[in-house]
Amino acid sequence: MRITVSGLLGPVAAVLALGACATAIDARHGGDLVVQQTGRELARLTLQRLQTLPQAEIVTPQSRGAHVQKGPTVRTVLDVAGAADVNSVRVQGRDPAQTLRADELTDQVILTITKHDTLKLAGSHLGVDRWVRDVTALVVNP
Repeated sequence: MRITVSGLLGPVAAVLALGACATAIDARHGGDLVVQQTGRELARLTLQRLQTLPQAEIVTPQSRGAHVQKGPTVRTVLDVAGAADVNSVRVQGRDPAQTLRADELTDQVILTITKHDTLKLAGSHLGVDRWVRDVTALVVNP
């Protein structure tokens, strides 16, 4: 099978167009964390704002990387956003979304800022299969 330059132009153009769309989406959201409840946005928090919140340090021996994680608790973030009557929260990001019950939102469940300047859900009592990388949203009572 022979591939010509003209035969590659269509697929290459499509990939470039998709990349431009993804960049536009990333720029629009700017890495903010969105907190939602009952279909409305309660808050949009930047990484800088999240760093100003009280930071919890937790031990995570189950981690394949750092065994100590630091960041605001999910409960603190929800409080700052003004979430009320929290029964559960769905954490959305790059990995499959995880829904945590209110009783799981202890001081040992945090959003840590990674070395790539993204958010990661981590918890000392959560298996790594429930951790979520590149967190973008917390949805209260989904």
